[in-house]
Amino acid sequence: MVLDGTGSIQNSQCQINGAGSSATGRGDTLTLTLNVFFFESFVGNQAVYSAARDSGGNNNTGWQALGTWSLQ
Repeated sequence: MVLDGTGSIQNSQCQINGAGSSATGRGDTLTLTLNVFFFESFVGNQAVYSAARDSGGNNNTGWQALGTWSLQ
């Protein structure tokens, strides 16, 4: 899938669309914006987790909670 292009990926809970999604890097910061559509069956309290590591695999943040929301 190309960000800010065509295509999408999905599972039973959501779909991420390439159109409207982007990734921008500046210095040591990466900003990832995703165009996400949640299916009706995926309701209730949700959380987003992220992890990062360097290219050598030596430093790893482990999974960190980035935010929560509730789908109604």
